[in-house]
Amino acid sequence: MGITKILIIALLVWTALKVYSVVKSRSNDSDDNRMNKKIIPCSFCKTHVPLSSAIRVNNKYFCSKDHSKNA
Repeated sequence: MGITKILIIALLVWTALKVYSVVKSRSNDSDDNRMNKKIIPCSFCKTHVPLSSAIRVNNKYFCSKDHSKNA
């Protein structure tokens, strides 16, 4: 095998690895976007929880059903 063929194969492998790393970093960015959802404190204990999992009672947010009973 000539040196030219070896260099071409090495260049193709390097390019494939670069494309893979770009695709992987973009998928990590979408994971970061999921983590950037709104976080709010529990009205009872002040523990911060995602708004999507908070329990709302009388316009107040709680981290659990037990804490919402104290409203």
